Amino acid sequence: MSDNLFEIDSAMNLIKEDIIKELSESVSKQNNSSCIQDVSSNNLPFSKRRMD
Repeated sequence: MSDNLFEIDSAMNLIKEDIIKELSESVSKQNNSSCIQDVSSNNLPFSKRRMD
């Protein structure tokens, strides 16, 4: 029985690590695209820049 619990715990830890990794990558991609949009908006004349 304890062997099964150990295997279940190990599998859940692997799943948790995968989910955390995917979420971290997703947030990084969103932050990068946000930064790219901010940098590209700096090329616009002041009157055309978006107001935050």
